[in-house]
Amino acid sequence: MFDEQQVRALHLTGISRTKAAQILGTHKYHLEKYLKVIKLDWKPRVRGGSYVIDGVKDTLARHAQRLGVTVATIRWRLERQQPLTAPAAINPVSQVEAITFTALRKVGVPAWKAAVIVGRPYGTLNTAAGRLRPDYLTVTASAPRIRRSPKEIAEHLALPGKGQGFQAFSQY
Repeated sequence: MFDEQQVRALHLTGISRTKAAQILGTHKYHLEKYLKVIKLDWKPRVRGGSYVIDGVKDTLARHAQRLGVTVATIRWRLERQQPLTAPAAINPVSQVEAITFTALRKVGVPAWKAAVIVGRPYGTLNTAAGRLRPDYLTVTASAPRIRRSPKEIAEHLALPGKGQGFQAFSQY
């Protein structure tokens, strides 16, 4: 039926079992039965196949591991034809930023002002501090709730790049 040498040679090329069956002129099912007879362990290919990135042919999972990014990042960058080795667009919150934010909240600085001091959005810092600082939940539970006045909000929105949306809602 098949030449064992030819089957083993196809296996060494790294192609899929389906493609090898096509080359041999048979169905994948028959090839798989033959592989059991000759006791050749031909692993199934990973969904998505191989990609050549920087001259290296490998799966997306291994490329992601090699480049230090996620598979989703590689797929996203491939779809948009962006450089695959570019640094991440978003820098994660560092331990120092989380400690600073937590310390400011502990001494009574309002959350929005602490976020401005650290230089990150409040939501980003709140999430990261909750993950990185074990004492953050106890700090926020005892922190005073100081809200910005409408005047402070208006001043903040009047800053360059902050939009003028407050005026439209100030009457409510």
